[in-house]
Amino acid sequence: MTVTITGWIILSFLFLGIIIYILYSKAKSQKTIEKVAYTDFVTGYSNWRKFELDVTNLLKKTSQNNKYAMVIFDIDKFKAINDIYGHKKGNLILKDIADTLNELTNINETFARVSADNFNILLTYNKKEDIINIIKKIMANNELVNLSFGIYEIKDKDLSVSVYSDRASLAKSSIKNNSDVNFAFFNDKLREKLLLEDKIEKEMEYALESGQFVMYLQPKYNIKLDKFCGSEALVRWQYTEKEVIYPGDFIPIFEKNGFIRKIDMYILEQACKEIRSLFDKGISPLPISVNFSRVDFLKKDFIANIVNICDRYKIPYSLIEIEITESSMFGDTDTLFNVSRNLQDIGFIVAMDDFGSGYSSVNMLKNIPLNVIKLDRGFFVDDKDVDKSQIVIKSIVSLIKQLGIRVVAEGIETRSQIEMLKKANCDIVQGYYFSKPLPIKEFEKLVYKI
Repeated sequence: MTVTITGWIILSFLFLGIIIYILYSKAKSQKTIEKVAYTDFVTGYSNWRKFELDVTNLLKKTSQNNKYAMVIFDIDKFKAINDIYGHKKGNLILKDIADTLNELTNINETFARVSADNFNILLTYNKKEDIINIIKKIMANNELVNLSFGIYEIKDKDLSVSVYSDRASLAKSSIKNNSDVNFAFFNDKLREKLLLEDKIEKEMEYALESGQFVMYLQPKYNIKLDKFCGSEALVRWQYTEKEVIYPGDFIPIFEKNGFIRKIDMYILEQACKEIRSLFDKGISPLPISVNFSRVDFLKKDFIANIVNICDRYKIPYSLIEIEITESSMFGDTDTLFNVSRNLQDIGFIVAMDDFGSGYSSVNMLKNIPLNVIKLDRGFFVDDKDVDKSQIVIKSIVSLIKQLGIRVVAEGIETRSQIEMLKKANCDIVQGYYFSKPLPIKEFEKLVYKI
């Protein structure tokens, strides 16, 4: 009996030891899993998931009197650093920055590399200067690279970490093209922009269904023949009877969320309706150019959709000019070439808009089939040296014409610009000098005298 009891005791301790070992191993494995899940292995510190948890917990446990700010920043031209010096050097820079952040943050703050060269920091502060001083220290410790910061002062601690980050990101994007400024705070102007974007996204479908998007036409004028020769279709959002939302406010949003495809096809249909209406009145319509996003050009059904709309209204394809911006021409050039060539073969006019706005490539002119090139208004404004401008414009116009491509100068507002273009042998112009974009009835009255 004694042996039996002793045996059971030994077995019990052995069983207990096994259970403890299993629980210990499980806990150790859990810690390993958590480390993998929450660590950025480039820097050795927190990743976005851990940062999100830490920020949520810090904001919950602190009093409402504690002031917090979300600061985000990235490295200017980091891709170029990786390309020139290699990813190993790039990773060392990221690690150095993370080490700096670790030294500068306290127990009530946290930070993380959230992606690529993007860092987020949750900072405590009393006044804005406290945040600025931290930013200056970060820059001082990393002088070999340029950093751009966006700051959002957290007022409502019940919002998500992503919202705080997005608002700081919006502040950072506001200084994107300003090399003299390293940081920006989220402000009322940016808040208004966010509210407008939210309103636009919530109401865009209804606006399309209810006809709030209105086509305006801006005339093109042949200064050699002294007569109107076409127009460009532009869109306005007639939000209320008195309030108009302009394209600069909604087109970038539509390009991001994909709604731009619906708008582009809608405006094409409005252009076809106008041309059909003129035919029905016994008037010979002038061509209308319609802008299309790169998103459209890369879709397989793009040409079929355009053809279907034109055929529905029995519109000759030659009366529709398909415009795509110069910047959109870069990337998948094979697809762009094929789409442009197919459009031309069917009978459409293909135009490049905004030529010279920053991406120009003479090589591109011979690689992509084009009927028309529209010179960006930047060629004609703020000319410090008129004689040099005249030479540049004349050379560009001559080159384009020698390639068998027509030239349109856009953004023309003054008589001196007209004279310069006449000397450069540029025949077709578009701009406020002749007319602003007009509603259909006003356009018809001006151009067709009806």
